[in-house]
Amino acid sequence: MYEFSTKTLVNKEYKLSDFLKQMKASKEVREDAKKIKKVIFQNIINSRTLNINVEDNTYKEIYVIKLVLNVDDIPQLFIEELDKTIRLHTYFICEYDGFVMTEIAYKEIGNKVKISSKYYKHPFKELSLQELPLVNSVSDVYKYLLNYEINIDLRKNENPDNYIKRVSQINKLEFQISKTEKAIQYETQPKKKFEYNERLRQYKKELQELMKEED
Repeated sequence: MYEFSTKTLVNKEYKLSDFLKQMKASKEVREDAKKIKKVIFQNIINSRTLNINVEDNTYKEIYVIKLVLNVDDIPQLFIEELDKTIRLHTYFICEYDGFVMTEIAYKEIGNKVKISSKYYKHPFKELSLQELPLVNSVSDVYKYLLNYEINIDLRKNENPDNYIKRVSQINKLEFQISKTEKAIQYETQPKKKFEYNERLRQYKKELQELMKEED
C-alpha cells in the first residue's frame, strides 16, 4: 500500500457503537461488526494536508479508515454500509495479526452517495509501503488509490471518473470474450462458429485499445 505524508496522519479512534447507531445497522451488519476491535480514522487527505493550493470541488477529502480486526475475516457488510454514510471519498485498511488488506470502491458524491463500482481489494499480506507518486490534487491521490487496487495502467491526464469508466468497459469486454470463447468451444455449426470468431476478434481488438496506456 502507499505511504501517506505524516501531515495527513490523524489516527483518531471512534466507538464502533457510534457508527452502528449512525448507520441504523441491521442485525446482519451488527453481527458482521463483531469482527472489529477498533475503528480508526488514520489519514485525512485534502488540499491542506497535501500542502497544495488547488481546491478540488469534486474530490474534497479522502478518509483512510483502518479497521483493526479480531479475526482473519473482512467485515465487508459493515464496510459497505459505513461507506454509504460517509459523504466523502474513502479508502479502507483492515489489519489483523500484523497483516493488512486494502480496498476501495469508486464513489460519486452528489445529493446522495453512490457506490459506482465493485470493491477492488488486495488480500491480507505483510505490510509493505511504497511511495505515492507526485500529486497535484486530491483527485490525483484518489486515482492512484484506485489504480493500486485495480492494477490497470492509468493514462496520462486521466481523471478518476474516466479511469473507472474505462475499467468498467474492460471488465465487460473480458466477460464477453470469456463467454464467446465458451460458445465457440461448444458450437458445432460452421457458420455460427465463424460468426462467434469474428465477434471474438472484434472484442479482443477493442480490449487491446482500452488497455493501451495512451488513447
